[in-house]
Amino acid sequence: MSEHLKETPSYQLTGFRRGVVWLVLLCACGFLIGRLVYLQILEPEFLVAEGNERVLRSYSFEPARGMITDRQGKILAISVPVKAVYADPARMHEGKVLHDASLIRQIAALVDLSPQELFERIQNPKRRYVKLNAYVPLDKAQQLKDLGIPGLYINDNYKRYYPNGAVNASLIGLLNSAGQGVYGVEQSFNSYLSAQASTRAAHKDSQGHVIENLGVLEQGKAGGNLMLSIDDRLQTISYGALTAAVEKFGAESGCLVLLDVRSGEILSMVTAPSFDPNHRETFDSSKARNRAITDVLEPGSTVKPLVSLAALENQFTNWQEVFDTRPFKVNGKLVRDSHAMNQGTLADILKYSSNTGMAHLALRMGPQPILDVFARFGFGQRTGSGLVGEVSGQLNAARPFWSEIDKATLGFGYGITVTPLQLASAYATLANFGRRVPVSILKQHQLPQARGCASPAEIKRIQAVLETVVSGGGTGSKAAIDRYRIAGKTGTAMLAGKGGYMRRYMSTFAGFAPLSNPRFALVVTIRDPTKVSYYGGAVSGPVFKDVMTRALQLYNVPPDKEEPEVQMAKVSGQP
Repeated sequence: MSEHLKETPSYQLTGFRRGVVWLVLLCACGFLIGRLVYLQILEPEFLVAEGNERVLRSYSFEPARGMITDRQGKILAISVPVKAVYADPARMHEGKVLHDASLIRQIAALVDLSPQELFERIQNPKRRYVKLNAYVPLDKAQQLKDLGIPGLYINDNYKRYYPNGAVNASLIGLLNSAGQGVYGVEQSFNSYLSAQASTRAAHKDSQGHVIENLGVLEQGKAGGNLMLSIDDRLQTISYGALTAAVEKFGAESGCLVLLDVRSGEILSMVTAPSFDPNHRETFDSSKARNRAITDVLEPGSTVKPLVSLAALENQFTNWQEVFDTRPFKVNGKLVRDSHAMNQGTLADILKYSSNTGMAHLALRMGPQPILDVFARFGFGQRTGSGLVGEVSGQLNAARPFWSEIDKATLGFGYGITVTPLQLASAYATLANFGRRVPVSILKQHQLPQARGCASPAEIKRIQAVLETVVSGGGTGSKAAIDRYRIAGKTGTAMLAGKGGYMRRYMSTFAGFAPLSNPRFALVVTIRDPTKVSYYGGAVSGPVFKDVMTRALQLYNVPPDKEEPEVQMAKVSGQP
């Protein structure tokens, strides 16, 4: 045993070997210290950049788009907070989400997709960013968050909501998928309503949670709020009355414009049929345009008061002259009246809407004096309402040649085109004794500057005649309102097609009230009524009556006509 131990060799660490080991250790430490000094003191930017690459993120916060309200502050359009839900299919595959049919059904129900639709969107593991639904309600988004599903991300978002739906749709418009306004007020004032996102820098963890906010990189701004001149109460009333008339008379469409005579503010502007902007799946672009500013019509007999004004101003006639109103031919075309009479004064011609009488007067004048008055009352030019898409209509003032039949029919509203808003503005000017004020879709805080465009004395005489159209047995009797003096004019114009005029009509009533102190001007146009009647007084007159009655009541406008019982008592001498 002792001999075996003695034979075992012993290894000893020599000084040379110790030196080599220490040298290696010192070199390694020196290298590490040198590297640390280089990275942390001499060139620290590299490590900072590498660290930021992993935790430093920028993110955007976009405030809500501005609200749109009516003149009373009632909300017509508002951006409601919602959540946008996105999926990372690669992470969902790693988490075996697709293998859980029950979970797929839960997710699909919360993001408003069918299980099949959801599966198709996330089945490709090579995809990394898939939108599931950009407008998930907050409560459903919270339920999704509570499920703790890997690869499911929930971000802040907004959804535009329109409380009155179809009532205001053509006027207010809507947003496209990029959040930009299309149609109506949303498009007209898009830059003012739009919010600008703020960009912030922050440290985030691997799950995307903000650990530390580092500051603002780009300052944003909230969207501006917009107060319209519209009265939502009248808007709702107008839409109901117009829609009922379009349905009753089997019409293609209808349009209504109500103006404040003094301020030029648009109190109501509706079209029918309409659409619900809250349900984009049923969106029909043909129903989205605002017909009051985009569609033009030949105004027909509604311009006879302006033709009369042109004749009186230029002394082509007077109130005493008696006209031959029997049918007659011009260039082989028969000019006749729907309410036949053999003769009549200018007042009779307006009251019974005589085309023959107006044709004689227009032939006597020629087109230029008539077109001059039309231009003064705003035809052939945009109203300046502030709404995108407004057209100017056409006066044809530069037309080189007017045939005799063209001159004759100009007297009862053919050969020019106007928008319903232009016609409403012209009647507001008549109501305002020839003083024209700018039209506005925004609420005005002071009365605008008015511009005189006709003799107040002559306008007052025309106003008196227009009252007989409604209450004196004229063509507009269906627009009469108890206890209020109404001035107005009917219009029944044939629609033009590719081959000429068709047996289809634009039925119009235009007027203002109360006559003693005009406050509102209202135009109702109904296109192509096919049932019951097509005359402007019968089709559009009742709509005028319904809407004007409610407007006068809501604004507490005092009656200016005595009740029949009071009138009878005065005649009989009773107290």
